Amino acid sequence: MLTNLEKKLKFVELISEMQVIKRIVYKKDDSFESDADHSWHLAMMVMTFIEDFPDLDYEKCLKFALVHDLVEVFAWDTICFDKIAEKTKTQREKDSLELFRRDFWEILPEIISIMEEYEHKVLKEARFVYSLDKIQPIIQTVLEWWKAWDKFKIDIDDLKQRQYSKIYPEFESLKHILDIYFERAIKEDLVYKKEIWQR
Repeated sequence: MLTNLEKKLKFVELISEMQVIKRIVYKKDDSFESDADHSWHLAMMVMTFIEDFPDLDYEKCLKFALVHDLVEVFAWDTICFDKIAEKTKTQREKDSLELFRRDFWEILPEIISIMEEYEHKVLKEARFVYSLDKIQPIIQTVLEWWKAWDKFKIDIDDLKQRQYSKIYPEFESLKHILDIYFERAIKEDLVYKKEIWQR
């Protein structure tokens, strides 16, 4: 006998919104990446790089990757360098988490707890997934010739400064992945630079 079926199905239907929340990163078919696309890719990155950090809890990292953007079901994705949206991001995501807790804590306490643990970043597993989360869009954007960030005029120097600063010090070695893709973007002449466009 399935328990709390109606509420569980409500949750399953709600999180399907992840498939239509768009990010400013293109896919190969020229559509924007969704939160669901991104979360899958991030989970696969966790599986790929977890062996380099044997002290981490593998299952916990995977769970963090899967739920890390669920708050965007209500808060939506915040475009980097959107100064107006950035001002409200923390509050929007906090409010979203409260809605999840209100509606689903009784039947899905583990999922809600994982969401809260990720937001607080106390656990090293959460910080690992957060660090990879700042690398994934760089990889995807370079694979798609920088199209989105060129369209939105996001300067590579500003982006480099932002992304490197987001990697937690205990995962410093992950910055080498950023090195590889930023260097590739420059070598392939993919990037937008303010001083070139402003001439």
